[in-house]
Amino acid sequence: MIKDINEIKKQLKNCLEIELPYPFEYDVHIKYITVKDEEETFYTGGKFIRLLNDKIVLSNAGKSWTVPINIKNKEGDIIYKSRFFVDKHFNVEKDSEEVLELKSIIGTQQDIIDKMSKSLKLKSEENEKMKSLLIRIKENR
Repeated sequence: MIKDINEIKKQLKNCLEIELPYPFEYDVHIKYITVKDEEETFYTGGKFIRLLNDKIVLSNAGKSWTVPINIKNKEGDIIYKSRFFVDKHFNVEKDSEEVLELKSIIGTQQDIIDKMSKSLKLKSEENEKMKSLLIRIKENR
């Protein structure tokens, strides 16, 4: 466990924080920050083994342990969420393909939204012109 902020920054220099649920691959190294003895602490972590109920099982040099994903009070309310970090280059190829595909989908959807917004704005302007024209016609009668 590490509490020195400069050492933590050094440890996390080439890491990305991930949000759970996350499709971990077996053997990916996970670093984490969690609460132990009512104090937030950083751990250099270990290799991913599997997910359990609200816990991640890690292993290092033959020893395995669990890390709580969420820490809850007696009523079951989440009072703390552990933070997890992986090397930012651990899955570059797979992420790149998925990210490119998702960005393409988002771009297409954004184009559709932009076109619909312009069309809606034009229709709204036309509608206002028609209303004002009808009002003028009624006034001239």
